[in-house]
Amino acid sequence: MGRTVTELKEAIANLEQILDSGAAMITIDGETTQFNLEAVAARLKDLKAELSTLQGKKIRRPIFNRIDLS
Repeated sequence: MGRTVTELKEAIANLEQILDSGAAMITIDGETTQFNLEAVAARLKDLKAELSTLQGKKIRRPIFNRIDLS
């Protein structure tokens, strides 16, 4: 069984909060958690794509990724 729209939105909000904070490491009650912000950003992108698919939206691809004019 797949995830619901609500679950995906909650997961997206949590990942966005991690990225917005800019913290790569946090310690709560002696427990330290370290985040790989690149992996968080990649996971966020995947979840947003999954949410779009679940909502019936078409996947949009960028027209240009990078252009090196040097």
